[in-house]
Amino acid sequence: MIPPLTALFGFPVVGLILFRTLKPRTALVWTLLLGYLFLPHGMGWNPPLLPTIDKDTMPSLVALVCLLALARRLAADPANAPLPGWLPRHPLARLLIAAIVLGAFLTVITNRDPLVYGPLRLPGLRLYDGFSAVLTASMMLLPMLLARKYLASDDSQKLVVRAFCIAGLIYTLPIIFELVMSPQLHRMVYGYFPSSWKQVLRGGGYRPLVFLKHGLWLAIFMCACILAAAGYSRIDGKRRVQFLAATAWLLLILVACKSLTALIIVLLLLPFALLASLRIQLLVAAAVSAAILLYPALRGADLIPVDRAVAIADAIDPIRAGSLKYRIFNEDQLLAKANERPLFGWGGYSRQRIYDDRGNDQSTTDGLWTIVVGERGWVGYLGRFGLLCLPIMLLALRRRDAGLTSATPVLALMLAGNLIDLIPNAGLTPLTWIIAGSLIGRLEYRTADAPATEAEVPAASRTPSSTRFAAGHARRRSGKAAAGVRYSRFSPATPEDTDAV
Repeated sequence: MIPPLTALFGFPVVGLILFRTLKPRTALVWTLLLGYLFLPHGMGWNPPLLPTIDKDTMPSLVALVCLLALARRLAADPANAPLPGWLPRHPLARLLIAAIVLGAFLTVITNRDPLVYGPLRLPGLRLYDGFSAVLTASMMLLPMLLARKYLASDDSQKLVVRAFCIAGLIYTLPIIFELVMSPQLHRMVYGYFPSSWKQVLRGGGYRPLVFLKHGLWLAIFMCACILAAAGYSRIDGKRRVQFLAATAWLLLILVACKSLTALIIVLLLLPFALLASLRIQLLVAAAVSAAILLYPALRGADLIPVDRAVAIADAIDPIRAGSLKYRIFNEDQLLAKANERPLFGWGGYSRQRIYDDRGNDQSTTDGLWTIVVGERGWVGYLGRFGLLCLPIMLLALRRRDAGLTSATPVLALMLAGNLIDLIPNAGLTPLTWIIAGSLIGRLEYRTADAPATEAEVPAASRTPSSTRFAAGHARRRSGKAAAGVRYSRFSPATPEDTDAV
């Protein structure tokens, strides 16, 4: 048995080993993946004022320190040069980051009053809470900033997709163990169970969670892995059969995980990952993103057919229909309270929840959107969900896919699947921000100086197009203009693409 804090504060050693033995980009991806998948959940160190150091923040901090130590080495390698700066260059992305970070402080400023519900008294927020909220929001965005800077290139995006596939295959081993023996690994390794036992009993069996917060979090991770495997089967033509087999195996494991929402998401998006063109995949992901971004407004205007959804669920399973109806009722109540302080929300300390005259909590918060709108208001919601949806929609609006890679639409579908899950659940994780960050970074590969195709430019000359030198070097080596390159179909793998991760 490993003490949880020992595992948490021993993780920098793991990160150091990864960065000493692997290429920096590969080490970054696997540091974030392994930390999220194997560190203990629900245990961390909460220093005064600073954000909690736990499995969501420790891997990002370790990766940041290691990458800063390797800054000169990375800058000297033009083939893997990171994007300049730490903030996205797109003005709308910067505005949304400001809405998240500064909006957290304004939430505190507008919620200094205490709330009283009979014997229950919820405190007003202090300036101390404001500084803490700003730092917490900054830490939440750190995986996105790292991915935007280091994981936006052609090879980097393929690396992310391939790593998700491999990580999903590795994770099937503990999943099978918990399907047979019940969810016991977290207790066996770290000495405690991180969730409610009632939540793991499902369909006469168990819903595994391994080292994650909940079985639903595990299911949406497997959903991303399935889409990654399916998408990579079209990128790596030489190993297409192997990746298709991996897709089938991961899908079988997801069915065994007994999560209907994740399974529906996979069945909805998997045909596009396997069969659709790059353009169609991006358009589908963009349509999903737009629908998710507008969902609260549509719900508030009664434009979502929730009654029909309940009727369909009732025809399938009356118990699930009852659960859905109860959830919709709670959403309506929470949305009504959120609209009492619409701009910046009610803040923390459960102030956004609904209480009766005796101080009893009457709320059930499941979907992330209800939590964010209630706590941070519409400014916080548009900041967080806008930053997740923005890169997909902007990439889909680009002229004829200029500046994209063969992995870009796969990442877009993976992110779109996670966005769908954020309506009924709250599975926003560092892995979500990694995918979003990689897509935001790809926005900086402008049409005017998009890199040439792999057939035209040798691997050693592929550099971020944010530097004019890269485009000029590509033109000299290929003798062709690099601007306006179209990726109308998936390009075959190169030796660099198939490097081991």
